[in-house]
Amino acid sequence: MLYFGAVQRPEFYAGLLDRGVALGVLRDSESVHTLEPEEFALVERTRFADGADAVVRHIEEIGRTWRIEAVLNVDETLVPLWAEVCGRLGLPAMSGEAAAAVRSKSEMRRRFAEHVGEHASARSAVVTGEEQLLAFADATGYPVVLKPGNLWGSYFVSRCENPAELVAAYRELAATLPEFSAGQRITDTPAEILVEEFLTGTNHSVECLVLEERVWTTPVVDVVTGTDLGGTDFHHFARVTATRLTPPERERMRALAADAVRALGIRRGLAHVEFVHGPTGPRLIEVAGRPGANRAPLLREAYGINLIAGYRDVLRGVAPSVARVRDGAAAVVTPYPERAGTLVEYAGLDLVRALESTAQVDVYKHPGDLVQPRHEGAGSPLRIELRADSPEQLLADLAELQKLSEELFVVREPEATP
Repeated sequence: MLYFGAVQRPEFYAGLLDRGVALGVLRDSESVHTLEPEEFALVERTRFADGADAVVRHIEEIGRTWRIEAVLNVDETLVPLWAEVCGRLGLPAMSGEAAAAVRSKSEMRRRFAEHVGEHASARSAVVTGEEQLLAFADATGYPVVLKPGNLWGSYFVSRCENPAELVAAYRELAATLPEFSAGQRITDTPAEILVEEFLTGTNHSVECLVLEERVWTTPVVDVVTGTDLGGTDFHHFARVTATRLTPPERERMRALAADAVRALGIRRGLAHVEFVHGPTGPRLIEVAGRPGANRAPLLREAYGINLIAGYRDVLRGVAPSVARVRDGAAAVVTPYPERAGTLVEYAGLDLVRALESTAQVDVYKHPGDLVQPRHEGAGSPLRIELRADSPEQLLADLAELQKLSEELFVVREPEATP
């Protein structure tokens, strides 16, 4: 099994190592993800910016020594290139058309409306100027959400309560998005800006494993966002399972996830589907053509589901297993500071580690490093895993962790320039 471009974190390969699968990675030599696991049988590098021809040639060279059963991608920005390269090599992957749809929020929304239903997702529009922006908000009503059309993970997504906030957020995003997209080497989709109606409700996600016409869905994961904590951005503070939704609500959401995947024309691979569940039921936010961040360890710890092994299975043309083997509770928490600046210290990290459910704390940022809120394009300074035998214990510790996170980051703001 060959990873395409990057493996990012152990969560994306641990489930295959457990099965004794021989793994390799063709790493993009310019990727910010530099992990080269020592357990991998093969680690090679090439410059993905040189295009599909160069990547195809390198994989063909690897294939002269190794039998490549499939090429597995876990990187959002590489979905279109992965689809093209696999198509040219005759290896299983989603089609180029489906890859383009999952990378463009505007095209995604169009397909949801056409194939799932007019109200399957939020009303939205691509905007190119302030007059168009304000006209949409006036017609829809405040609050509205402003977001990039080509990014992921709640980067630069903001909730705007009035025209002044909306115009200010638009100007900042219009100035920031092209440079950020270039820095991420995003060339497959334009740096569009979307404005959309704000959907009231709770946030959730489902992973879908797809093999031709069949779609297998995983249990629902609940998401606690920045807005749930009283903020104005949508960063994912916590991903939690078991879900608080009722069994009928879960089944309706999982059915909608399968409909969304089919609407985008995905017939092979793994898709991460996000929702808001409100008064009228679930509505689609978006679909990503790769595993959702932190979903593999959540599903493994709570239910014994091996998500990445399932991804491999469908790429190989084998029906995956998503059956639960246990019912536990797990959460992954990624807190962010409220403002940007230099990290002085963490306050209360010892209390976080002492929580009964805390299983692991990963520290990515250290004193002296720059830290930022998620909506400014930053990665998380911390990653905290919680595990418990009961949802009640997990939720009690999660509530305590939310309180601790309010004072967790001691940050020195940059000095004002004269």
